[in-house]
Amino acid sequence: MENFSNECQTAVGQILEGKGVEVFYQPVLSLESKGVIGFEAFSRGVDELGKTIVEPACLFSSSLPPDTQFKVEMLCLNKSLDSFRDIHRKYKNMILFLNVNSNVYNLPENGKLSPFKAVESFKFNPRTIAFEFEVSQLEKKIPLRLIKSLQENGYRISLDNTRVSLAGLEVVFKIRPDFVKLDRFFFKGLDKSNYKKDMVKAAAFTFKLAGAMPIAKGVETEGEALALAEAGFYIQQGFFYTNEEEGESSTSTFGEKMANLGADFRGVKILKFDESREVFAHYHLVLKSTVLKLQQEEFAGVNDVLKELIKKEHGIVSVFVLDASGKQVSQRFVGKSGDVIGKSVEVSLTGRDHSHEDYFIYLNSGLEKVAGRLRRSAFCREDSRYIASFFYRQETRRGLILVLEYLDKSQKPEQKPESQKEQEQKKEPKQESVPEQEQGLEPPQELVSEKEQDQKPEQKQKPE
Repeated sequence: MENFSNECQTAVGQILEGKGVEVFYQPVLSLESKGVIGFEAFSRGVDELGKTIVEPACLFSSSLPPDTQFKVEMLCLNKSLDSFRDIHRKYKNMILFLNVNSNVYNLPENGKLSPFKAVESFKFNPRTIAFEFEVSQLEKKIPLRLIKSLQENGYRISLDNTRVSLAGLEVVFKIRPDFVKLDRFFFKGLDKSNYKKDMVKAAAFTFKLAGAMPIAKGVETEGEALALAEAGFYIQQGFFYTNEEEGESSTSTFGEKMANLGADFRGVKILKFDESREVFAHYHLVLKSTVLKLQQEEFAGVNDVLKELIKKEHGIVSVFVLDASGKQVSQRFVGKSGDVIGKSVEVSLTGRDHSHEDYFIYLNSGLEKVAGRLRRSAFCREDSRYIASFFYRQETRRGLILVLEYLDKSQKPEQKPESQKEQEQKKEPKQESVPEQEQGLEPPQELVSEKEQDQKPEQKQKPE
């Protein structure tokens, strides 16, 4: 260990003397805008010929003397900012993700130092600079004064290699950064695992709760990229986007990768939208027919109408009726797509107040009918939606409200979306064999049942 430290210190000394740092950029892109939003800068210690002579583990080692660590930090910051000038002149809104070694600023002798001083001289728009901190370093100690100072001056904060752990989430919510980059360790293999996709979706939701935009870092395959987008990570970076494949059938350019991935992602979204629209249309008709029944039924028979409804419609999670003040006036019936045990967890008895729920707030604002997405509750562990509508009875001028919660997926077998390649293959002309029935051929006699043979002459007879 001591030999390594001495060798490392000597090599870093040579780098500092010759200012031998080369900066590489990796694009950070958005699948929704189909374009690059910024670049992350990586620094490498090189010789005069551009050959790497100091690995990052050595260049940014915490075992280096404090003054050496600070000199390396300033050299890398200045090199990254200087080489970013040309990009900034051409693309004013492009963001530079600038790696910061927080260990340097946690040292007592460097407590008053800041990377802000290096950036200020370049006169970049502060919103185009995202200072990126390694979460593993911040888990030990957060230079809160430094980070708050950067935020107050308009600079963005990005957290790198974030894991969804207690320590990691504590860092995220203490800092509330602009961007949070998810560690590849957390999402690797999500395109082949439904439970992992749900985990990643939960991570995206959690990061958004902290006010941050989630980024997936280290994307290596098209399958990962698409699955990450479905889980809420629309901003991504990684080897998949920077590596140009070879071969006739492979994607050869960055632009083509973005176009194909964008088409596949759009296909997935359209398929899901079409499914949701079809399911909504069905339950909208169910709502209207149920309202008609409730208007004709005596008030004492409301529960009977709702009970009959959940027997017929398998996709219903729950259904109930409120009065105009938001109080529940019927039982809450849980359908076959709901969890009846939820009643013991979430109180839903007659008289319960629903005036704080979205559906009532919208209806109380002058609307007659509303629809929306419900949060997952004790009654349903899957995505569900609701339709709610006023209805009126002759004996009272004040309206009642029917609330229908249903599962946001078709009861039909799931259809897998076609990829861009599958769509292209469909366009190729194919020679299809004509079915025997279309050729006018009868099926073999041994395949016709005795009952069919008896019925056959009768089917040929015409009425007189």
